[in-house]
Amino acid sequence: MLKEALTGALTGVLSGVPGVVPVQPDRSTARGWLAAELAGPEYRQARGSWLSRAWSWLQDRLEGVSVPGLGTGWTSVVVVVVLLAALVAVVLLVGGPLRRSARQSPAGPVFDTAPEPSSAHFARADAAAAAGEHDLAVTERFRGLVRALEERALLEARPGRTAAEIAAEAGAWLPGGADALHRAARTFEDVRYGGRPATAGTDEDLREVVRQVAAARPVALGASGQPA
Repeated sequence: MLKEALTGALTGVLSGVPGVVPVQPDRSTARGWLAAELAGPEYRQARGSWLSRAWSWLQDRLEGVSVPGLGTGWTSVVVVVVLLAALVAVVLLVGGPLRRSARQSPAGPVFDTAPEPSSAHFARADAAAAAGEHDLAVTERFRGLVRALEERALLEARPGRTAAEIAAEAGAWLPGGADALHRAARTFEDVRYGGRPATAGTDEDLREVVRQVAAARPVALGASGQPA
């Protein structure tokens, strides 16, 4: 049956060509001739490009999509996609701050052990940094900074103060190092209580703060507690 169909198709094609003698090809030859004929540009144009055929197939599939309450077709699909995109946006916008606030603990005191000299804190900070334990290095380096200020009599040794409170009090005595002190206090609280991991760069920045504060010259305070 296939042979007869192929032969008939080829006969119709060849009949329009002058001088061509009708032939009776075998099945393999007829199949080859037909494939060559269908590969012609006029047939490809009739079928359309692969992209247009794929688009037509996708349209056929989407036309059958049914969403309860929205009917069928493109409208329901677009509505569902828009709603899903809005839901994802809400989750990203709300979920991020909620996770950060859940992780952020209230700032606590700088010291939770008996007083030690600044040199002991700095030594532990250096050892922790060498071991790659940057969280501990940052924590101990800031504690050493605070003890150094107490040893210079620029701070009163008073337990229970937060890093921000210490920076505000010491910054009044050392206006040249006030910005560095506040930056160091934020770093300490972010790492110690905020769950932010420290890096070697974080510790190096705190080392620079220690150097700046050590070089800063104190000023006399007036009766209001402000620089005279």
